[in-house]
Amino acid sequence: MNGEQGKPSIRLFGAPRWEGDGPAFFPAKGFVLVAALLLSPGQFLTRQAAAALLWEDADQKRALGNLRQLLSRLQPLATEDGAFVNATTAGLGAGALAQRSDLAVFLSALTLEDAGQRLQALLSVGGDLLAGLEDNQEQFYLWLISERQRLKDLFFSAFGQTLEDLTRFAMTKTAEIAALADVALRLEPEREETYRALMAAYARAGDIAASDRMFETLTRQLLLDGRSPDPATLALHRRNRSYAAPARDEPPASEPAEVAKAARKPRVAFLPPVILAPGALSVPIASAFVEDVANSLVRYRTFTVLAPHSSFASADDASGRLYQSLRADYRVRSTLIEPTRLSFALVEEETAEVVWALEVALDAQQVHAAFRLLSKQIAAALAEQIERLQIETFRAQDPTAYQRLLAGQHLLRGKCDLPSLRRARAEFRKALELDRKMAAARARIAQTLQLEWLMLGGGDPHLLHRAKAEAEASLDIDPASGMGHWMCAVVALYRRDFDTSAQRFFEAEALAPNSADLLLQHADALAHFGQPDAAWTRFQQAIDLNPLAPDIYWWAGASIAFKREAYGEAVELCRRMENDEPALRVLTASLALNGDLDAARTCGLRLQENYPGMSAREISGVSPNRDTAINERFYNAFRSAGIT
Repeated sequence: MNGEQGKPSIRLFGAPRWEGDGPAFFPAKGFVLVAALLLSPGQFLTRQAAAALLWEDADQKRALGNLRQLLSRLQPLATEDGAFVNATTAGLGAGALAQRSDLAVFLSALTLEDAGQRLQALLSVGGDLLAGLEDNQEQFYLWLISERQRLKDLFFSAFGQTLEDLTRFAMTKTAEIAALADVALRLEPEREETYRALMAAYARAGDIAASDRMFETLTRQLLLDGRSPDPATLALHRRNRSYAAPARDEPPASEPAEVAKAARKPRVAFLPPVILAPGALSVPIASAFVEDVANSLVRYRTFTVLAPHSSFASADDASGRLYQSLRADYRVRSTLIEPTRLSFALVEEETAEVVWALEVALDAQQVHAAFRLLSKQIAAALAEQIERLQIETFRAQDPTAYQRLLAGQHLLRGKCDLPSLRRARAEFRKALELDRKMAAARARIAQTLQLEWLMLGGGDPHLLHRAKAEAEASLDIDPASGMGHWMCAVVALYRRDFDTSAQRFFEAEALAPNSADLLLQHADALAHFGQPDAAWTRFQQAIDLNPLAPDIYWWAGASIAFKREAYGEAVELCRRMENDEPALRVLTASLALNGDLDAARTCGLRLQENYPGMSAREISGVSPNRDTAINERFYNAFRSAGIT
């Protein structure tokens, strides 16, 4: 174990501090550099990467000069055992003294077989990484919150296993459990899984009273938020109370019987607003508001909300055939009757009867209240047999911030190009400046960063790193946000973390089971996971909810068809796009494997313009596929299309 040579040289968990002898001063940037090296792949960073992280606001020449000064200040702190940083012409590596830090000891202990050593490493986690060193530099801030979350994930992953190993033979001292509990609850005081692990550990150690105390502490804490323990926690508590009974897993607490479902869920279509009084509220903002209301209802399982993209598009067809293809049971009409007043009517298709109507004010002070009222009223009209749930929205109380969010979402639904993505991101950042608690804005920023990373050929890891940090920040604000889970899933997919991505997608779909956009993203992910048939089923479900879909749907469908080796179908889906440029990879490969080499070479020339300087092997590696044979298929197809 790395820490066996002596006490930790520096502590990086909690407020960082140097524990060496003498009056020497350890620079704050030195703590950051050591932590960054220990957390980097191979514990190595180029000088440019280290300088950019530490001084992102400075130009490269000045940042490298600052780095040289920092290294010279760290050099006198070296001992006969080694230095904190090993500097070579190739870059910087973590030195021998860095390996004796609490962070290095923690990382190295995670894989140890000895539960006692793992326990000591977990107990050394004295708080968040580099506590108190947050600053206003965006790249450093995003790196820091991302690494803090990663370390917490590692901690809690080892926490449960260590407790189980320590108490497996009911011989551990409960003082060790209490010490570990203190560290874990200081890191995440509201994490119910932690309480369950501690309750089970105390019970295995024979201290049922301590297990009961953990349950009572959790119950009191949840009551403050108006919640009760999860069924799994209640079941564990009952099992621990009857610990003398034969050991077996009890079933979770019984759920109330569900009301019998109708043979088919009602389908609800939102029409674009009719503007009778153009004025203070712009047409795009009014449309975005109506679409946002529709999207907020996808959490309901007793009815289905058709994707607004299709229902809006159907309104342009004078014949009505497009609207009929939606097979809607209800439609929601909206009319801007004054510059700041919007009326809504819920119409039953079969009878054309207006079954509910509402008029709302959309001035600067009322837009948020209107959203909440409309969501609740429509939910009550269409789902009378289910329990009335108060919709907990994540809308900002600042109406200006909310309008910035809507403006950014409107830009995202336009062209899928870099200028549009960056303009949308600017709107989301303005929304966030006005309301730091707007989870949706964080998730949308993550979406723009991930899409930009993809469109630039996956060559800039900082974009994906920032996307991960923004998605996780969204979940920190609102853990029940389907959008936050969705973006965490997408980012994990492109980081090749397939297991995490799969878990996040299922969580997102559980929170928003009828979202066409989410079904599409989940379908695309399943194809990357190596489940093309399941992916195709979800893709068809998404198209059923959004039959007049935007280009990104056909792009994803073509990618899935390619993985199913349906190359002709992939080509046809690409041809349904208004602009096929984002899908050039799958289109070029599908044409080549479908035998149309002339068209494949033409597309290949366009593809090389989008990925200048990249080889066929590099382009084929952009797509994250668990089955490496798919990337090999892309590679061979690109070679057939003339890309070397």
